[in-house]
Formats: sequence, structure tokens, C-alpha cells
Amino acid sequence: MLTLPYRRWQVREVVISHPGPRYRLLGPVSAETGAGPVRLGGTKQRTVLAALLLNANRAVSEEQLIDLLWEDGPPSSARGQLQLRIFELRKLLGREVIVRGSSGYRIEVHPGELDLDSFRDVAADARAELVAGRTRPGIERLREAMDMWQGSGLGGVTEVLTRREGPVLQELRMTTQEELFEAEIATGRCAHLIGELRRAAEECPFRERLAAQLMTALSRSGRVSDALDVYAETRRRFSVELGIEPGKALRELHAAILRGEVGGSVDIPLHAGSPRPPSLPAAVRDFAGRTRVLELLDDQLRTDSGEPSADIWVVSGIAGVGKTALAVEWARRVSDQFPDGQLYVDLRGFEADRDPMTSATALAQLLRLLGVEPQRIPGELDEQAGLYRSLLADRRVLLILDNARDAEQVWPLLPPTGTVLVTSRNRLGDLMVSTGARSLRLDVLPADDSRALLVALLGAGAVAAELAATDELARLCGQLPLALRIAAVKLAANPEPGIAGLTAELSRHGVLRGLTLDGTTESALTQAFVASYRALAPAQRKLFRLLGSVPEGAFTTRAAAEATGTPVDGVLLRLCRLAAANLVEDLGNGRFRLHRLLREFALRQVRLDDPSSEDLRLPTSRGASIGTL
Repeated sequence: MLTLPYRRWQVREVVISHPGPRYRLLGPVSAETGAGPVRLGGTKQRTVLAALLLNANRAVSEEQLIDLLWEDGPPSSARGQLQLRIFELRKLLGREVIVRGSSGYRIEVHPGELDLDSFRDVAADARAELVAGRTRPGIERLREAMDMWQGSGLGGVTEVLTRREGPVLQELRMTTQEELFEAEIATGRCAHLIGELRRAAEECPFRERLAAQLMTALSRSGRVSDALDVYAETRRRFSVELGIEPGKALRELHAAILRGEVGGSVDIPLHAGSPRPPSLPAAVRDFAGRTRVLELLDDQLRTDSGEPSADIWVVSGIAGVGKTALAVEWARRVSDQFPDGQLYVDLRGFEADRDPMTSATALAQLLRLLGVEPQRIPGELDEQAGLYRSLLADRRVLLILDNARDAEQVWPLLPPTGTVLVTSRNRLGDLMVSTGARSLRLDVLPADDSRALLVALLGAGAVAAELAATDELARLCGQLPLALRIAAVKLAANPEPGIAGLTAELSRHGVLRGLTLDGTTESALTQAFVASYRALAPAQRKLFRLLGSVPEGAFTTRAAAEATGTPVDGVLLRLCRLAAANLVEDLGNGRFRLHRLLREFALRQVRLDDPSSEDLRLPTSRGASIGTL
């Protein structure tokens, strides 16, 4: 059975009826039009094309593409170089093929044009034939699918794209090849498979299913001693390099060969017991608002096609905006839709006193939740991920990966089926590019929702008695749920001044300082902002501090560039990275906006990080503020 870590596109049923371009990712990245093969440029042009094709018919932002081209070291001319390569691709493929929208660039791909889509379709047809008992047609279709590969895929792209996407394509290829070998062995045609099986096992020496298939084919071909040698070498490799024994199924196959009892088809899934009870944390008390967002998630759940694949959402937003509360609230509302389990892991992506959780630690925690005994959990990340995916194959689970730091932390944790909510203060554009995940950015609460939350926390009578002060409190707190909840706790502890008294105090002393509790020197909100700030590179921290002097409202990229004395392209890239970290809001067309509490925090950091500097303010000369619009 084919087990994918996640889905990127659904199978398309429409057959293309006009001669369009052809794109290849399953080998050297290439393209062909009706006029013949397209002469692509160097590595960077192929990378842009491959990144667009991997996210076919979905927008890819300039920031994501620049990151795939240069990763952490883009030149100041990166944006111009990217636009030049897009221009060249349009000349080669047709201007209408790659379109520019507000979210980035999108390549239009029709059914039958992309080899990766065709491979998935043919493999799905093959599985349907096998399930229906039509073994020979199923094998022929699997052979047809495997013939589409000309190497390991993504040839000629940058190392960063190969590192991020290559393992996914490799897993897709090897799992399908294992299906082919399984079907061939079931028909009794073993001897002619041995060469292919040896090459595949050498390519992936830690795939136990391949080792089992090779041992079975050898044994059924009368080469029992060779089969036992394969086991001995596999066991030695596992012991020396992983420090573990082969899995139970492989050991049992070895014993069966010794007894001369090998028969039937080979399948070595590692099954655990039934999922344990839901691991969801307690829901946030007095959850209010977010009706539209909850309905959006409900609608997607209702329209799910039912295919064996994973539906992934990235819920991002500023610290304190309520990402975890939303994810847990929705998970509890729809828990009956996921009979195979609801799983939750806090990845600790942004904590002041603890490092982010490693993917290996998170996988071990998930495997324990799925009932795997600790001593049976492999030590290597790849082996953990393989066991994890095999346990969740075809299961309908809901997984919350909370507080993720980056895409690299999340990739190994994605199940092959079910629904995944990833919450993060970062946008995780890489994850959306590589998986087709949907982006759900949480903004601050609308005014009505802010009032509804305060009603839930303070009571309808208290709010009705000071309605204007309630709305002013919400405004001062920037409509941020965490700030509103802290304010409600202060009012509960000392109700005498009332809502108006608290708003007056926050106006005098500042919201961040005024929202401290129990004699602490920093509010929980300030601590959350500090964690996001510390995750920035030094140049981004400096720009963020400078932006603290921006008045409320939008400001322009050019004004920020003048303030920092750097080229516009350089400042734009830093602003885009701040936007990706949800520390500024990208309004489009070179305009950005800073949340009022983040502005207050930025000025605080000026005092703490640059106490002797007098020039860390954006200029307001010539009678205008910094590009305020």
C-alpha cells in the first residue's frame, strides 16, 4: 500500500484535449512545448520552475522563491534576479502560463502536463486494479508508473530545494516500487526480481520491507543461504549504525526461512495497539468569537474528498492572538469526525526558558501516544518517521502540532492521512510550498468579538455598565486576546477602579507595563514578544526596533530604507521576513503596518538593546512621518 507523508494535489479526472506543455520533475527538471524541448537556464531558473510546479496552480511568494534560491544569503539584487528568471520562463513557456497575483507567482498546470501528477494517477489506477483482484493489469500499471522516473527527481535544482523536497519524492518512489515488488512476488515470479530488489535494497539499506522482499524472493528461488546472508547483513547494519535489532516481522521471516515455511505475500507493517484517548489539552475557558474562521474549517471538513491523504492547515499569527485556543476549540468541536484519534504535541517553538522540541522527540511522543512501547521506538529520525507513517496509514486522525518554530521541525511529523493543524508565529511558507498546506492567518479580534470576549470574561452587567470604557480597553489592548484576558484577570483581582480605571492606568503607563500580574516585572504578553524577537537575525532586530517610532497606520518600504540607510531591496527583504514572522503586517504594494503593542514593545527594546543611542528613531523631517499613508 502506498503511504504518502502528505497530499499536494487531488487526482484530476479531466483529460487534456489540447497540446499543452509537458513538465518533468521525476528526473532532471525539464519542460517541453509543442515546439520541442525548452532550453532552460542554470540551476536557479530550474529551481524557480520546480518550486512553482511543486505548488502547481497555487501562488508562491517572492520571499519563498528567494529563500529557495539563496537561503540565508540572498544578495541585495535578489528580487530583481528572481523577476528576471520569471521573465525568461514566461518567454520560454508562454506569458499566460506563469501569472502574478497579490500572493506571488502561480504556474497554470492542466491535467496530463506534469509527470508527478501523471505518476500519482497511474499509481492510483494500479492500486484499484490490485484491490479488484486484477493482479497482472495492476502490475503493468505500476511498471508504467515507475518508468516515469529518470533518476531520483529534481535534478539540476539548488541544494536547499533538493534537501527539502528530495526525501518526499524518494519516499514516493520507493513505496510505489515496494508495491510493485509485493505484487510480483504474490504471482510467484521471484527469480527475475532479485536483481531489482538488490539494487533497491542497496539504495535504501534501512527499509525493512525491501529486505524482507529480497529475502523472500531469494528463498522462493531456492537460494536459502543467500536469503539468510541478507538477514545477517541487515541485522549487522542495524546493530552497528542504529543500535537496534530489526523489527519483529523481519525476525519472524528469518525464523520462517530457517524452518522452510516461507509462503504467501510479504507485508511488514509495524502495528501498535489502538490509539490512546485523545491527548488534546483543556479548552480555553470562555472562548468567544472567531465564528468565521471556525466555519471555514468546518466547511473544508465537510467538503473533504475522502481520499487517503492529509489535509494540512498552517494557523499563524502574532504572539497572543489565540492560535492554540482556536485549534483546540475546533478540535474539540469536531472530535467525533476523527474516530481514529486526536493527537496534540506542543513543539515549544517559542519559549524563553526551553529550546524547541526536536522532531525526533516529538515523533517519540506521538508514537507513545499511539501505543508503541518505548523500547520499540527506533533511535533514528527516518526510522521513527517510517514507523509513525505506517501506523497512521489510512487512519482518520486529527493532529495538532502547536507552536512550531519552522517547517523543518514539522516535516517529519506529517501523517499520511487525516487532518493537521500547525500553529506557529511564523508563516511557514516552506511548508506550504512543499505540501500544499492551506494558510490561515489569524488577525486580531474584530471589535464585536473583542467585546464578546470581555463579556464572557467579566460578565454582561459589568460591560453594559461601562460600554465605552470596554471598547477603549479593547482598543488599547490592540484587540489581542491574550492582552484582553490579562486585563480581565487584573479587573477580577481588583475590581474597585472598574474598567475605566484600568484603561486610564494603561494609558498612563503603557499597556505592556500595565498588564503585569502579581508583582512581576514583565507581563506574559511581553515575554511572548521577547521570544519572537530573539528568534530574529540581528539585522531584522535592528529594523524592528527602528519601526517602533512609526505612528499608527501604514508605512512604506522606501521610508524604512531611508531610516536604516540601506537599499530598498534589502529593507524589503527584511520587512518580508518580519512579516513571515508575523511581527509586521504586509499590506501589499510596498506598505506595511505594525501592531500597536508590538510598536510599544519595539520602543522598549530600543531602551534595553540600545540604551545609549539617540538616533534610533525613524526621521520625520520635511513635515511628514515615516511614509504614513
